[in-house]
Amino acid sequence: MDTIDRIHTQEIRKIAFWSGPISLQPLTGGITNRNYLVSQGPDRFVARVGAELPHLGIDRRNELECHHAAETLGVAPRIVYGENGILVTRYIESRTLNAEGGREPGFSARLAQVLNQLHDGWDTLCGDLLFFSPFQACRTYVRTALRSGARLPADIDHLLSSIRGLSRTVVPYTPTLCHNDMLPANVLDDGERVWLVDWEYAGIGHPLFDIAMFSACCEFSVAEELEFLGHYLGDKLRSSDIHELRVFKAASLLREALWAIVQTEASDLDFDYHEYARNSFDKFRTALNTL
Repeated sequence: MDTIDRIHTQEIRKIAFWSGPISLQPLTGGITNRNYLVSQGPDRFVARVGAELPHLGIDRRNELECHHAAETLGVAPRIVYGENGILVTRYIESRTLNAEGGREPGFSARLAQVLNQLHDGWDTLCGDLLFFSPFQACRTYVRTALRSGARLPADIDHLLSSIRGLSRTVVPYTPTLCHNDMLPANVLDDGERVWLVDWEYAGIGHPLFDIAMFSACCEFSVAEELEFLGHYLGDKLRSSDIHELRVFKAASLLREALWAIVQTEASDLDFDYHEYARNSFDKFRTALNTL
């Protein structure tokens, strides 16, 4: 463990939830926070240490509210503790998805069912949940990057103008709770159920963004993209939904690129944010050509 891990594990050991001795092990893979596997007797938990991160649009109060709502809807692991920047959830014995797993035959149907379960809860929600728009997030990340001195691509004004024009083609919709960070790494598969974790960017928004971001991250082919959307919408699928899916796909890629640009100046994690940004910008420009 490095110095930061030692400090975090001390903080985790102090929380009041534990009823006896615990052991901790750092988990790899996070690109925003630090995560730990906690064992207490036969029980296992995941502890995540994460500060308030307004420069990324992360509000920990909102995260807890959204995660609790998703837990109630049956798509997120149970929270057992959430205070002072530490979130502890029940550990789920599962595989963490990657892009190849997302493209496995039959998986998009299972994930579509879970997203329907989440999004269909719009008329049961309670709490002060924040609104999320990927278009607004892109503009805000550019402003944050400029203020921090991060390096933006020379054509950033054109990229923002392009996504602004596309946002005006989205028709009115029913807002609902959305995950808004559908990286494959935020999807768990225990063999029977699919779970969604890391609700930092969750909020009330457009449900197709969740479909679009997962499609973009898994690099779905056109056929795979349409299959996923078909599983999600069923006989309600319209041609306008296909266009909007591709608009949100482009928005998700630009948002990921700009998120990474902000992180080049803000994060102390060992991750190549410059390469992540470059790759996401390239994918965004390719996605624009399909619209």
